[in-house]
Amino acid sequence: MMAKPRTQIYADLPHDLKDADELLHRYGQWAIEHNSGGGRCGSAEGNYRAERGDALEARREPKQVGLHTDVALRCQRALISVPARERIVLTILYVPKRLPIEAQLRLLRIPPALSQERHKLGVRMFWNRYQILEQQALDKTKGCRAYNTLTSQVVSVSGA
Repeated sequence: MMAKPRTQIYADLPHDLKDADELLHRYGQWAIEHNSGGGRCGSAEGNYRAERGDALEARREPKQVGLHTDVALRCQRALISVPARERIVLTILYVPKRLPIEAQLRLLRIPPALSQERHKLGVRMFWNRYQILEQQALDKTKGCRAYNTLTSQVVSVSGA
C-alpha cells in the first residue's frame, strides 16, 4: 500500500515577497529564543545541566544575534495588523512549535489549499505593513544611523 502524497502547505511566493519570507523565518527563530526563558532541562526542578567536555566554554561565548530587537518588535507590530485568519496561518508556518505544522492546521480544520492562499495573502499584508513601519522608523531617524533589516548592518541615513 502506497502512502498518500503530501500536499504542499506553503504557498509559492513571488520574488517580491522573498525578503518578507526570510524576515518572517528570522522572526520565528527570534520568537522561540525569547519566549522560553532559557533552555529546557531534564530534571523536575529545572536546574539540571549536563556537563560535557567544552560545555562551560560554550556557555561563556556570546550568542549570535539573529534579529535585532527593534526589527523583531517591528515584525510583531506588522504581524498584529494582519487579519486573524491569515495571522494564525503565518504563526503556524513561521514560529515552530512541538506539534507538527500539518497537525496544527488539521486541528484548526485548515486544508492545504486554504493554507497556501492565506499564507500568500498574509505574507503580502505583513510585508506591506512592515515596509510602512520601517519607513516611519527611518523618517524618525533622518540624519542618524539606522539598522538595515535585510543586511543586518548599521547604515547612515541622509536627510532629504
